[in-house]
Amino acid sequence: MPRDLQAHTVLPGGVLYLSPYFWPEEIGSAPYCRELAEHLAARGYAVSALAFRPHYPSPAPFGDWADGARDHERLGPIAIERVPVQARGSGGFRDRVRNDLRFLRRAAWHALRGRHRKTGAIIAYVPSILTLYGAMALKLRSGAPVMAVVHDIESGLATSLGIASHPVMLKLMRLAERIGLSFADEVVVLTEGMKRELEAIGCRRPVTVLPIWAQAAAEAPIDPAAPVQVMYSGNFGKKQNLDQLLPLLSYLSDTLPEVGIVMRGSGSERPRIEAEAARRGIATARFLELAPAEEFMVALQSANVHLVPQALNVANYALPSKLFSIMSAGRPYVCIAEPGSPLDALARDSGAGICVYPDDQARLCREVAALLGDPARQQRMGAAGRAYVQQHMNRAAIFNSYESILRRLAGAPEEQRIAEAEQ
Repeated sequence: MPRDLQAHTVLPGGVLYLSPYFWPEEIGSAPYCRELAEHLAARGYAVSALAFRPHYPSPAPFGDWADGARDHERLGPIAIERVPVQARGSGGFRDRVRNDLRFLRRAAWHALRGRHRKTGAIIAYVPSILTLYGAMALKLRSGAPVMAVVHDIESGLATSLGIASHPVMLKLMRLAERIGLSFADEVVVLTEGMKRELEAIGCRRPVTVLPIWAQAAAEAPIDPAAPVQVMYSGNFGKKQNLDQLLPLLSYLSDTLPEVGIVMRGSGSERPRIEAEAARRGIATARFLELAPAEEFMVALQSANVHLVPQALNVANYALPSKLFSIMSAGRPYVCIAEPGSPLDALARDSGAGICVYPDDQARLCREVAALLGDPARQQRMGAAGRAYVQQHMNRAAIFNSYESILRRLAGAPEEQRIAEAEQ
């Protein structure tokens, strides 16, 4: 083993990664889960992962995994074990709970068998909160510390989206979160707003705020002579509330027919949104699948302006990761979110976006049309987004912060952690 890796192979038992959403999924939390795991493996940690069979936002691209033939595989040095999963469909919330219980049962079974009894540390991702119950079972057997990484606050999302409208269900979800979070030795969240929400739920564990990281893509200036395009790229789900875009798309199709509308992605809401767009006669809209990973940035850079809708009252419970890919690509965005929300603050602080508040369709149409007609402004805002990513979302610095927490929880002396961070 190379000398620089030998210096970091100092966590007996390695890292057990409980990541329901993982490679090869390309949107949502999965790419970030994978990248951190790959970083740890490159630093010399032995990393093993328990993950669902890939299925988000749709199982269609992942046929090679559907029959279980790849339930035990490797991603470079990372050993992956897959848990069978049911595709999200009409069952909605119930299907998701069934899947999460499958994941919990597998983790608990490994704890009973003592399979990971020598692991050195556990990193558990939320969603789902049940992942933390699996982490607790494994912790009881191994004594390994648990780092919880919270990408979504499920009780808040369920309430905002009308999934947990009954007070009793909401109380049960919050109780499950409060207990689950108590199993962690430290909790990591993406924003200060998420930290406040967890504290309001009753989380009493140490909470660290570490933002999503990003890496600016190669510059690709906007060509004012190229066809003009506006794009949505990501999951078609309730969290995005894509109905908010339909009046805008109708307006663009009717008044600016030279502007191409590209809607990329899949998810439970796509058939309905696509049918509604056809019913409204939005002739300039094309519905496509997500671009493959190797073409993803080029696809983002093919658009002049990106659209980032968010359902009402979900801003403090989840952060749309697509936003940072757009900024990395050097393209401006128009988002829909509440005043003072993390999206609103990011648009102002970065200079890369415009935040339109919910139910202001007239302003949404004005802002998007004005930005589409101003290539110089598009270029300035895109450059501001790239600069913000480079200054505030440095991948290496954020990875070092994760590793520092991991090493501290595992009991590494402070001077050793400092020396390793400087390498």
